[in-house]
Amino acid sequence: MSVLPWPWHFVSVSPTEQQHRRELLDLRGYYAQISFLLVVLFIRFYTRYFRAAEPSNDSRARRKQRSWWDQPPFANWIETRRQYTVCIIWLGWLLSLSVWNSGNDYLHLTKALGHVALSQLPFQVLMSPAFYLVSNPSSPSTMSLLTSISQPALTPYHRLFGRVVLSPLLAGHAALYLNFFAQSSHPDFGSLLAKRVQDLDVQWGLGGLTLAIMILLFGRPLRTTSWVQLWPTSSIKGRRQVFYYVHVLLVMLLCIAAYGHVSQAQIFMHEALGASVINMICCWKLS
Repeated sequence: MSVLPWPWHFVSVSPTEQQHRRELLDLRGYYAQISFLLVVLFIRFYTRYFRAAEPSNDSRARRKQRSWWDQPPFANWIETRRQYTVCIIWLGWLLSLSVWNSGNDYLHLTKALGHVALSQLPFQVLMSPAFYLVSNPSSPSTMSLLTSISQPALTPYHRLFGRVVLSPLLAGHAALYLNFFAQSSHPDFGSLLAKRVQDLDVQWGLGGLTLAIMILLFGRPLRTTSWVQLWPTSSIKGRRQVFYYVHVLLVMLLCIAAYGHVSQAQIFMHEALGASVINMICCWKLS
């Protein structure tokens, strides 16, 4: 049985080609963000003109009888098959954007994975309930208002978006870069990896990857997981407070790490900060 060869390789590029690749990376980020906005507009149009036209008795009947798509894929899982499918499809779209026009350039693909992933962070912020503690967790976020989807129905997508979409892209970006460093030699350090781990930009990147993993581990606010037992509280409200403070702190640190990692990510971190302010104002007005 033959195995398809890996199509990307370490290649040398001229300054002109490097500038062209930089422009392609920026274009990928724009396409990724525009495509998300188009999906939001489509959902808004659908919920406003099609779902609103459905008879109310039919919607009540659907709520009483959940379909196979609206059930978790495994026992004790929270999110449904439909929610996983939507996020996996979006991951596939972002992967295709990363591969698009990458040719056989290994480093171009590597950079594209990280660039496309960070372009989605502002939308992840807009999906989150900003006043999770001081108001009802079902209070609408900005994305809930834009799509006319209730916050309880949107929050699972917020969780899965981080686990199924952003994390694999960032992990792939880090793994490919570390592989490149390990396989590249350096005249003074033996390998490029030994040299680059001493550079601040790589240290920021490794710190950001560590924070992303920690966000994954601390991603269940109301479950009795082992890390929750570290705090002397057993109430649901207490667990929610612990989760919220830890989660927000880790996300803030991740944004700082991404900002220091590479200059091209800074525009997305500015957008994420703006999205956070907008989301807080929106939730405050509606709380």
